[in-house]
Amino acid sequence: MIKHSRVVQWLGTLLVMALTLAVVFVLAWLRVRDEANGMLQDAASRARAGIERVIEQSHRALEGVGSWVDQPCAQVGPKLQSAAAMQPYFRAIVLVQRGQMVCSSATQSFSQPLSSLLPEPSTREQIRLLGGTPLVPGRPALLLYLPVTPTDGVLGSIDSPYLFDILDNIRGRDFRWAAVGFPGGALSSESRRLQRSMPAVPAGLDVLGVTLASTRYPFSVRLATSEDLLRRLAWSQIPLLMAFGAIIAALLGLLMHRRLNPDQYARRQIARGLKRGEFKVYYQPVVELSSGRCTGAEALLRWHHPTHGLVRPDAFVPLAESSDLIIDLTRFVLRQIRSDLGAGDLPAGLQISVNLAERHLRSRTIVSDIAKYYGTLIGTYPLTIEITERCVIQDAGTARAVLSELRHAGVTVALDDFGTDNNSLSYLKQFPFDYLKIDKEFLPISTEDTVALTILDSIIDLGTRLNLKLVAEGVENYTQRDYLRARGVQYAQGYLFSRPASFAEFVYFADVRQVSVS
Repeated sequence: MIKHSRVVQWLGTLLVMALTLAVVFVLAWLRVRDEANGMLQDAASRARAGIERVIEQSHRALEGVGSWVDQPCAQVGPKLQSAAAMQPYFRAIVLVQRGQMVCSSATQSFSQPLSSLLPEPSTREQIRLLGGTPLVPGRPALLLYLPVTPTDGVLGSIDSPYLFDILDNIRGRDFRWAAVGFPGGALSSESRRLQRSMPAVPAGLDVLGVTLASTRYPFSVRLATSEDLLRRLAWSQIPLLMAFGAIIAALLGLLMHRRLNPDQYARRQIARGLKRGEFKVYYQPVVELSSGRCTGAEALLRWHHPTHGLVRPDAFVPLAESSDLIIDLTRFVLRQIRSDLGAGDLPAGLQISVNLAERHLRSRTIVSDIAKYYGTLIGTYPLTIEITERCVIQDAGTARAVLSELRHAGVTVALDDFGTDNNSLSYLKQFPFDYLKIDKEFLPISTEDTVALTILDSIIDLGTRLNLKLVAEGVENYTQRDYLRARGVQYAQGYLFSRPASFAEFVYFADVRQVSVS
């Protein structure tokens, strides 16, 4: 069979819908994570910018007092104290002379090596986080050192609560943990004490995190969130996205359902087989009963499917007839016949008959197709088109006009499968026919088959009165042949004479083999 089952159709449809929903869910979840990550990035950017502002303002303040480093503390001490009080972030401002801290806004004159707080050489600008200062040893402070000369400079200690305020403003319902790391240590929202390095994200808060480094100063900000943010974003977005996904899944499922429709699948197989050369034309000889000589053949299409083998005509012809594929198949048959006859091996005068579908007849292209693909061969090998009475001719006026054109061009017309449907007598009345083909269904099995004999006699009598030439199909034994010949039936075809054969075999049959009439 070239069709698949309805089960395959439904399974394919459900699979496409399920995969679509799964893909939409994954994309929705990635969107949620991207949005959460974007929120983290934005929050980290705000925290970074806030800390950069603190450092920048403190830097400017220290630059303003840098000119005082060569003056005695007794002279500049009050001014230093006033400058520190005017700035919101400083715990103290300290003047450094020859590597010694000598004057503080908090304690005025004192002496302590700068290297006790900053182990780095004092010849360059430095930022360092300490766990405390001499006056406030238990509270972290951020030291900012600006050198004025290779041995002199200004040191500011920024109080850590300002940094914690920035972290606390960022941390909230969405972001449960924040930290900032400097040379010398880090601060986190979990503890008010110095941590020697950037702490790891606490368990349970490591679902999504971001670390953002400053490009201006040596520090970085790290934020992390729990599943709560993802869950909240998911509940706010995923239902809507999944509803949209369900619509997409339904549309794709409908397309797949149609694509996997057994008939449509079979039609695609037919079209593919036609392109791949899987179809072959065979010839079943027609013999004259009175003499036994071959007078022609009916061209029959056979499909050699690479997987299913030889496909019966009744499995693919009705499907092709329900679409324009039947026109393509008929054109293929005409082209193949022309190719076979073009070699000139077949004796002239033999008649070739081709089945014609109602759709091809209705399209009116059959006239031009025969002229294009069969052309002048009609003069050498007369052409007959066979119209089965099983097909419903939808446009009788067009059919009559087309058949008249064909007959005018020298093509004869046969009514095939006569008696197998309700259209028999109606078609005989409406359309011009030259031949009446008797279906094998009405051939008697033996001379005792009185019902079949009675029907057969009626068909023969009808054809004779209408001056139609009679062709019996499916003749399989001598009893049938002898009875048909005795009743005046002119022609016959069937396994008694020959099975459908390749063109070379048909040529041999027509040239050499004669069937005895005795």
